[in-house]
Parts: sequence; C-alpha cells; structure tokens
Amino acid sequence: MSRSGGAIGWGKVILLGEHAVVYGYPALVGALDRGVTAAALPTPAGGALRLDVPGWQLAVHASTRPDADPPARALAAIADSLGIGRPAVTIVAETQLPPGAGLGSSAALAVACARALAAFASVPASPAVIAEAAGAAERVFHGTPSGIDVAVALAGGLGVFRKASGLRAIATPSLRVLVGPPADATGAGVVPASRSTKEMVDRVADATRGDPDDARLRELGGLTDHGAAALLARDLAKLGAAMDRAHATLSALGVSTVRLDQLCAVARAAGAYGAKLTGGGGGGAVIAVAPADREAAVLAAWRSCGVTGFVAEVNR
Repeated sequence: MSRSGGAIGWGKVILLGEHAVVYGYPALVGALDRGVTAAALPTPAGGALRLDVPGWQLAVHASTRPDADPPARALAAIADSLGIGRPAVTIVAETQLPPGAGLGSSAALAVACARALAAFASVPASPAVIAEAAGAAERVFHGTPSGIDVAVALAGGLGVFRKASGLRAIATPSLRVLVGPPADATGAGVVPASRSTKEMVDRVADATRGDPDDARLRELGGLTDHGAAALLARDLAKLGAAMDRAHATLSALGVSTVRLDQLCAVARAAGAYGAKLTGGGGGGAVIAVAPADREAAVLAAWRSCGVTGFVAEVNR
C-alpha cells in the first residue's frame, strides 16, 4: 500500500471503547484519510540508519542505547525485527498527523517505516511481518499497547477491535468525523508528545482497581456494541449519543481534562450529534459527528477556543 511513491501507515480515531479495550472489551475504530508516508533512500555519504520527519522537526539515528530518544530506539527495534542490521539508509517521512494527539501518529510512523525498510531490503512484507516490526516500535513508545493502533495503521478501514482476535472489518460506507487536535500539537521533535498513554492506562487501572468487571468498563464495551449497530444502520444520532455517554464515562475514570470537556461541550452546542475524546486522553484530540449542515459551525466553535479542526473521512 503506498501513496505518492511511499509506504503508508494510516492515522486512526477510536470512536468508542478506548481503555476498555485493554481489558478485552471491543473498540470501534476507523482509519483516517491521512497518515504518514515514508521512503527509504540510500545515504550517499554512508553512516547509520536514520529517520527524518521534517513535519515533526525530528531527525534521529537508530540506537539501542537505553538513554537514546524513543524514536531512535523505535527505529532500531523495527530494523532488528526485520533482521536487516543497520543499513546506510535514510527514511524520509511525510506526515499529515500531529503527534501525541490520540490519532495513532506513532503507529502510523512505525508501519510506514517498517514497510519502507522491508521494501528497501527486499524482506517479504507480509501483514504479520510488518505488524510485528511496528509493534516492536510501539512497545518502545507505549510499554504494552493493545495493538489497536498498529492494526488500523496497517489495514485501514473501519471495524471492531479486540485484543484476543484483532481487527474485524465492518462493511459500511465512509463516515465523516470532525477532529479537533490540541491547539499546541506542532510536533516539535517529540513522538509521541509528553502526554503519556501509559500514564492514562495506569490511571484507569487505579480507578477500577484493575477489575475487568468494573461497571464503567462494561459500559464502555456495551457502548461500542450500540455504536457499531448504529453505524451499520447509519443512525448517526444514536452513534453520537453513544459517544457522549462514552466521554462522560471516560471522564469519570479520570482520563478527560477540563479542556477536552470544553471542546466536546461547544461541539454539541454547535449542533454535533455527539463528541468525545479519542485515544488515551489526558489531552490530545476530540472527535465529533454532526449533520453535514452543522459541520462548519462545529469547526467555527472550536476555532473560537483556539483549535483548528478538520473533517476526515473514516473508512474512505
């Protein structure tokens, strides 16, 4: 899969089910119509394997040193998983995603880099091979991720993800989603941003005492089922209602912020069917679904709060 001659990893939004997915519940997730593209080019002067992402002001050499930056260690993890050593290659990546916003930027980068390196080294790039290489990078960034970001970055589309069975595609037309990334998501040399998914996962574990049968986790799982059914029926009002309830539950678990609550509230006031945080929380992006004739009003409401949102096609 490629775009403009480069290997791609898709960005993602979690419509419903984040955090509960860690405990085995389903999550409704879709690929954005944008992501990260990468090309592996021989480095004329030789030298170590390196990665340049100008849009994130990121330039690193692959390294396994414990004190190296996470992107450097992630690049090394990808190369080691593919078994290609440290070729004199520069991976140049272009991104349409802000880092650390809950939009799967690190997984999109990891999948794009794995695809580009595998193509350069003539390594058979089966989905399993790329998933394992990208997963090794994600473990550098996030500790023990659920796998949801890599699955979507690799496959695209829209579906229901479970840790035990992976991503199951849903046959449905594309969905327009409004995305409000953080106002300060410039990506200045940080992947992911200081907001820690692991910290948010730990916060939920503390709030639920690690009990998979916690009522709030069960509710999030049930909302995923309701939201998937609503999406299949093209009942966006019911999908929005499920998103609203999910945001309230995530807030009760301690992973929302005053800022995220504000952006969701102004989206609803501007006519959105529903709005919620997406991803780990603690900052990052909000998403909303709205009638076509209210999308501009929602984006304008976010701009009044200092956030430049955009409309994305999920499952395009």
